[in-house]
Amino acid sequence: MAKLGKPIRPSALRVADCVDIFRVRDAACAERVVDRVIVEEPVTIMVDRVGSFTVMCTPSDLEALAVGFIYSEGMIHGADDVLAIDTKEDLPNVIGIEIREPAQFGVARNLVVASSCGMCGVRNVQKMLADVPACPHSLQVPQQLLLDVAEKLRPLQTTFALTGSSHAAALFDRNGTILAFAEDIGRHNALDKVIGKCLLMRQTTRGGGVVLSGRVSLEMIAKAARAGVELVMAVSGVSSYAIAAALRWNITLCGFVRNGKINIYTDPTRIRLDHNGRYAHAG
Repeated sequence: MAKLGKPIRPSALRVADCVDIFRVRDAACAERVVDRVIVEEPVTIMVDRVGSFTVMCTPSDLEALAVGFIYSEGMIHGADDVLAIDTKEDLPNVIGIEIREPAQFGVARNLVVASSCGMCGVRNVQKMLADVPACPHSLQVPQQLLLDVAEKLRPLQTTFALTGSSHAAALFDRNGTILAFAEDIGRHNALDKVIGKCLLMRQTTRGGGVVLSGRVSLEMIAKAARAGVELVMAVSGVSSYAIAAALRWNITLCGFVRNGKINIYTDPTRIRLDHNGRYAHAG
């Protein structure tokens, strides 16, 4: 019999493994069952003449993850800067990327990025803040659209349904249409994947919005700003640095978008209130 915590059969989707566990249902009963756990594996992104980056992630949508990662890190300015993507059957978790003029990017080499951290390699946050321009103000949506988009997210989360352990991200346009969706054990990986998917499809991310299943911290706003995303919303909370960064980059930041409610932390003017509502100050 398999040891507890040891996978007994791999998932064909490469997002979940089945493991043998004890499940305690009450004080007098612990039964042995098979459960699904989300897969976390190292994936190495080898950028020609720049360096290698080992990302702890859920190994799905890897080409999109790689492209989104190097875009978010500032190594490329768009899909046209990607000259080639190389994957090998004998090395399924290694992706080689050739990019245009790589020597201009001062990125740390041989970096390991944990699934819990999307900015482990950024040594100078203030420099990063200065290098990314503020977003324009081209987007305006009704409040109901935000609530509707948040509702669309959960049915798409098949990995979460299997494991209860994945984060999700989706990019949407001004009409609330989902342009790209992804899941991963890491919040920032999920966002890199959807940005990468849009780049690979030559689908613009600028002037749109992103919805996230988890909390919003600085690195999530940084990735959105580089992609020109004007509205970031989450079903969970936001951090103080995320608010400061959203102000710096002219991004509308919303949290706790669920159960008909929305917390707007920055620039509410992109959101039209229903029924001729207005923004009022308390007191």
